[in-house]
Amino acid sequence: MRLHVLLVLTITLGACTTDYIADGDEEDGDPYDFEVNDPDGKADGVPAVFNANDVIGDDVLTASTSLGAANLQRFFERSPYNNRSWLANHKIDGVPVSRVIADIAEAEGVNPLVLVARMQVESSLVSKSVAPSQRLIDRALGCGCPDGGGCASQFKGLAKQLSCGAKTMRKWYDASIAGTGEWRKGKAKRTLDPKTVTPANHATASLYAYTPWVLQGRGGTWLAWNVTRKYVTFAGKEGLTD
Repeated sequence: MRLHVLLVLTITLGACTTDYIADGDEEDGDPYDFEVNDPDGKADGVPAVFNANDVIGDDVLTASTSLGAANLQRFFERSPYNNRSWLANHKIDGVPVSRVIADIAEAEGVNPLVLVARMQVESSLVSKSVAPSQRLIDRALGCGCPDGGGCASQFKGLAKQLSCGAKTMRKWYDASIAGTGEWRKGKAKRTLDPKTVTPANHATASLYAYTPWVLQGRGGTWLAWNVTRKYVTFAGKEGLTD
């Protein structure tokens, strides 16, 4: 049985959840992330055109072994931003971050590219060639990090953020399958924009549970779709995915 951290859901406009808290407004991200992806770029399971009800496929979110540590390292060394990401040199307790990400993704049953894309959406960490501030690293995926405040100590640090983010994605994916999640396949629900969304699959439900905003063209789940599509397309062209 997969071990999940105990998380309490408390949704308000200013504070979404104790496991993940964000305002969904990521306009300060890398400008390249706001360029609409080439619709001809092959990205199986990620629609070429944004559909708020069908953001990514279940097979994409759960492809936990689609990108091993070696190929994830190559991804960072020659990133989709035409640079060498600082993550290519970063280590956590002496272990390359590419290995840490791959191991966490496989353990929690989520796609490492979806996890890395979330890190970019929240903190623009992938596109940076120079290490950012420790504060930004400590809240890399916005997990347990209230807006305007620091991260709860149990979620502070890159490894803990990656683990928390992966667990959260999988938790809400499984909750959609079980029919117990606030966001679930086939159930119409209002985002904080507000927009009415009816997730067509469990992966889409998980993304909205993580960030209950659409924000088409400027942030939120739209940005998660755009960055994920960029990464999946890039990894495919580079021959990195299995």
